Amino acid sequence: MEQNNNMYYVELSIKSNFTFLKGGSHPEEYAHRAINLGLEAFAITDENSVSSIVRAHSELKN
Repeated sequence: MEQNNNMYYVELSIKSNFTFLKGGSHPEEYAHRAINLGLEAFAITDENSVSSIVRAHSELKN
C-alpha cells in the first residue's frame, strides 16, 4: 500500500469464480473482504462478464 497526501492507493487485479479456471472466490466474498480491509474501492477484472461486480454491488447494498 502506498501513502500519498493522507490517502491510500492499492492496485488490485482480482478475478472471481465467474472467470472460469482463473478466479476462485465469489464476488460477495471480495466485497466483504474489501470492507474488512477498509478499502474505499475495489475492482473485479473478470473476463467477458460484468456479472460478478453486479453481485458484489448488490451484496454491499444489503
